Amino acid sequence: MFIGGLSWDTTDVEGLKKYFSQFGKVDACTIMRDPDGRSRGFAFLTFEEPESVNAVLAQEHTLDGKTIDPKRAIPREEHLRNTRYFVGGLSHATTADSMRDFFSAYGKVVDATVMVDRETGRSKGFGFVTFEDSSNQERFVGKLGLVLDDKEVGVALCIACIA
Repeated sequence: MFIGGLSWDTTDVEGLKKYFSQFGKVDACTIMRDPDGRSRGFAFLTFEEPESVNAVLAQEHTLDGKTIDPKRAIPREEHLRNTRYFVGGLSHATTADSMRDFFSAYGKVVDATVMVDRETGRSKGFGFVTFEDSSNQERFVGKLGLVLDDKEVGVALCIACIA
């Protein structure tokens, strides 16, 4: 499983393992870290039994005072078929239409979404773009210098986007 949204205080693999062991026997658990050792705010976890994943996904979770976002992890081979990408660093002026226009230079865009705060209606500064196919991803995934609405953006494979 991919465990996103971890608190910066969640640094202990054993604590994470202990929390998720209520859903089944945890096989392995790794908190992803920066080169300097700080948590990157997400982890990967595997269970011995696949049914444990379903039990986790059936409810919401809070760990170390923060709501976390567990998702079913996708095998590496599946990423090759992924056509949905995370776009970070969006300007507050960016709209789904301006995102669609910008990314259409890289292929046929089937969806563009800017995530907004429910209460304020303001952009959260990130969104998602989905292409018809992944044939041009090397032109924009992880590339520097992509400027959308006068702001440099970053694009990454969306591992948590595939159901």
